Amino acid sequence: MLATAETFRLMTRGVLRAAEDLCAGQVVLVHEGGYSEVHVPFCGHAVLEEMSGSAIRAPDPLAATLAARQPDARFDAFAGAWIDDLARQFGA
Repeated sequence: MLATAETFRLMTRGVLRAAEDLCAGQVVLVHEGGYSEVHVPFCGHAVLEEMSGSAIRAPDPLAATLAARQPDARFDAFAGAWIDDLARQFGA
């Protein structure tokens, strides 16, 4: 999924903000398997950092590699054109 520890930090921040509006800030955290045993500790740490308000950061050792693999403007243009084409085909 090309998600970095920062991705998980930002998703957690969004969940915490939504929880404030929707359920008095109550959040349950559940961790399930299936991820890289090398990378998941850094992503999990970022979640805990955000939830606790900690300023202690664990550098993500895969951040640069994952950043280099992110879709770029060419991919966005390709995907947008494909979606537009499908919308025309289906009359949307």
